[in-house]
Amino acid sequence: MVRVVVKGGVWKNTEDEILKAAISKYGKNQWARISSLLVRKTPKQCKARWYEWLDPSIKKTEWSKEEDEKLLHLAKLMPTQWRTIAPIVGRTATQCLERYQKLLDEAEARENEEAGPSSLGLTGPDGGESAPSAEDVRKLRPGEIDPDPETKPARPDPVDMDEDEKEMLSEARARLANTQGKKAKRKARERALEEARRLAMLQKRRELKAAGIFTKPKPKKKGMDYNADIPFEKAPMAGFYDTSEEASRSTKAPVGQTLRQLDGKRPHDEEEKRRKQQEQKKESQSKNGKDPFAGARDEQLRKLREAEQISKRRKLNLPEAQVGERELEDIVKLGQAGETTRKMVEDGGNEASQGLLGDDYSALDRAKHARTPRTAPQEDTVMREARNLRNMQAQQTPLLGDANATLLEGTGSTTALPSSRGPSQTPNPLLTPAHGPHGEDPGATPLASVRGRGPSDTPRTEMGGPSATPMRTPLRDNLGLNASDDGYSAMGDATPRDAKRAELMAKRQLQMGLRGLPAPKNDFDIVLDGEDQDDQPPSAPQLSEEDAAERDARLAKLEEERRQKELARRTQVVKLGLPRPVLAVNVPSLLAQLDESTSGTQDPAVKLIREEMVKLMHYDAIVHPLAGSNVMGGSQTNILGKAIPDEKLDAAKEAIRVEMGTALGFPGANAEALKRLVKSHLSEDDDDDEKGDGAKELESLEQVLRTSRDALAWDASSKTWKDAEQMSAKEIVQGKAAQLEHVKSLLTSQAQICAKDEKRLAKILGGYQARGKALGDQIRELFTKLESGAIELQTFERLEQGEEVGAEKRMGRLGEEVGHLERMQRMAQGTFKELDERRRLLRDQVAQLEQEVAMRHAERINDAALAMEED
Repeated sequence: MVRVVVKGGVWKNTEDEILKAAISKYGKNQWARISSLLVRKTPKQCKARWYEWLDPSIKKTEWSKEEDEKLLHLAKLMPTQWRTIAPIVGRTATQCLERYQKLLDEAEARENEEAGPSSLGLTGPDGGESAPSAEDVRKLRPGEIDPDPETKPARPDPVDMDEDEKEMLSEARARLANTQGKKAKRKARERALEEARRLAMLQKRRELKAAGIFTKPKPKKKGMDYNADIPFEKAPMAGFYDTSEEASRSTKAPVGQTLRQLDGKRPHDEEEKRRKQQEQKKESQSKNGKDPFAGARDEQLRKLREAEQISKRRKLNLPEAQVGERELEDIVKLGQAGETTRKMVEDGGNEASQGLLGDDYSALDRAKHARTPRTAPQEDTVMREARNLRNMQAQQTPLLGDANATLLEGTGSTTALPSSRGPSQTPNPLLTPAHGPHGEDPGATPLASVRGRGPSDTPRTEMGGPSATPMRTPLRDNLGLNASDDGYSAMGDATPRDAKRAELMAKRQLQMGLRGLPAPKNDFDIVLDGEDQDDQPPSAPQLSEEDAAERDARLAKLEEERRQKELARRTQVVKLGLPRPVLAVNVPSLLAQLDESTSGTQDPAVKLIREEMVKLMHYDAIVHPLAGSNVMGGSQTNILGKAIPDEKLDAAKEAIRVEMGTALGFPGANAEALKRLVKSHLSEDDDDDEKGDGAKELESLEQVLRTSRDALAWDASSKTWKDAEQMSAKEIVQGKAAQLEHVKSLLTSQAQICAKDEKRLAKILGGYQARGKALGDQIRELFTKLESGAIELQTFERLEQGEEVGAEKRMGRLGEEVGHLERMQRMAQGTFKELDERRRLLRDQVAQLEQEVAMRHAERINDAALAMEED
């Protein structure tokens, strides 16, 4: 039975590096692809390793007091919900659990230390020092598997790595280096690696040969050659032995055997046996007088001493700098200005001004004599909460009737999160009340709250002096300019009634301010729903940006509207696909020809129509060029200049429609009705004609066109078609030669284009042609085999028909021979039975004769003995 290999185990440094590189390439969502680079790890283990250890956002620093308080408080509210507690605390779930267990162990150790030897704890006969600590109990024993290796540091790489690790590392390096993912590159890389291995093995074999060691190269095979080898073969033992047990092993049922006996010895059983032997060895050592916990006890005592020393050395929390360099410069300049002002006032001799300036403006000299008040002592709330949680866990069920566990006063927090009390800061006597948080000095003696005044609170006075409390009126404020808005905030003996009165006063002041606002003006405009909103002023700018999808849809809609308008502005010739000139339209020449053809007509309207017609032909030839023409495309603005507005075009179309409807007798007809009217009006004269008349008219038209075409000749000098009668024979010949040269140049250019296309198609279709030729040969070969197979099939069918008669004869002859042999066998069996019966009778006779001979021999001996006695 094949055993399944379970993935997992301790993480190594190489695996961590491969995991980080794979995450940087594949992201944090494709864990199955990432785990394919690690042979011994599953996708779930890779994800846990990243989020529990390798993520740079994980905090691995020392736990602060605030984090411990938050952890203990959340553990009390949500016990065992570490996945929920972890993001609130800012650590991983494993870190929270380990820190919680460590805090409980420290609380337990401190309680045992305070209780002394008179405690009733389970410490063993030799005292608490001989018993293993909680940390020793949680340690893994030899042979045990770490259930959570993703949260432990990586094992360093050995100097000589295994072949599997080297192969995994090279494969990961190759896969991560391949950023394009082309199969051809991967195959080329594999071939390069195989060639490198072959060259390395060849070099090694040459060095061994030079050293005098000859090795026979063995051909390597990726798998088993089933033609030459036998899979799962077991060589038989030498000599003769009984194989009946092996022959019946495959059919024998495993009766009376358990699954463990069928599986054989397991590694877990071997490990359990080894662990029991170690336990027995430890018991024998303890009986012989050796204490196995001596080293652990010394280590525990050392850790307790270090923890006690660390707890004594509190972290020094200094306040942030409240006065920067720029503020110091301002203070120095202010002092210098004050001294200059004082000298000017003293020189002037004005006593009133001297009283306003105050007695002394040297704030720094006065600040030197100010003493920093002592902060109130603080108790270790973390250890207090840890003791409370441990007492709650050790408490028995209330059904037994025992008293409730005694809980010490905690942090005093009643909310979901503990109170965020920052460390005590050193007071600053130079800070004014307005600069502190909520208008208070961070270093002042706290004001008595509603809960009562503590024993260390000192009431504050209104005026400041060198010996006043720290929350006095600041220096340089002898006139009380920095006093609070309410009269009670500057007093240390304020009561809740005074606070309520100050709140009512603030409300009244706010109401008085609101009453002083100007009366509203009832100026408004009425806007109907159907009124056009284009004339309204632009609305306020939007607070949020337009969505990208909505913007794209709006732009696409505008582009589609513009395109539809462009299509609608096309001429009727382009819309209906009527014939147009392929060559470029020469506007002056065409206008001149039209003027010559109608030299007698000088109507300005007709002239304008002709000019507009020529411009439209030129416009269509450039803006909408025909396929295969030599006219370069362009924009309509470069040809017609400023485009005609759609409103004017619609007005012109409407005027034409009205005029045509009036001419046909239907003034109010729309465009579709006009089309039908025009069509019916043109076909009225042709209703009684036969079908052949239309063909005759068409043929006559073609004849006229052919005649007019033959009457024209190409003029090479002006590059236009002219009347052949007005041209000389030489000009006609030159025109024909020019046409011939033009046709030859076209043929040459087309031949070059065809040659290029043939080369390109040969490159593109060369492989397909070769493949088609190979498939054709294969098809012909298969067809030949099919024909030969059909011939062989017909041959064997004829042989079958001929063999049917001969087979019956042969079967009859063989049946006769078998019958003769059966008869001979029966006769031989009868003869054998007779001879066997005769042999048995003869054997019985021989036995009787031998018995008779023995009896006679015995009688003869007896007679001889009697005769000797008588003598």
